[in-house]
Amino acid sequence: MIKSKHNINTGKLIEQLLSQLKFTNSEIENAIGRPGSSMYKYIRNESIQTGILIDLCYAMKYNIFQDIANDLPSEFSKTDRDAQEKLAFKTANEKRIANLEEENKIMKIQLDLLMKLKT
Repeated sequence: MIKSKHNINTGKLIEQLLSQLKFTNSEIENAIGRPGSSMYKYIRNESIQTGILIDLCYAMKYNIFQDIANDLPSEFSKTDRDAQEKLAFKTANEKRIANLEEENKIMKIQLDLLMKLKT
């Protein structure tokens, strides 16, 4: 198998997380429904399937993908979900304000008409 020159050693990363978060191999194997010695294989390998990595994230309640992303060069583009959510919220609020301003104009016109009819 040809290894990427940019490989991030997920086995080493998982091993460090297990130690840092104080999980045993068997605890995680049970949590993800994998047979005994699976964790040993994952730690020993330099790469791992994404689906297994997702299972490990849930089992450890830890975002391993974020650690991998942090190891990539900072100039790489990425999606900022917080910024997207803020923009969507801002856009929705701006639309709501525009609708309220339009409604306010209509109400002012109606009020002016009522005032003229009253006099």
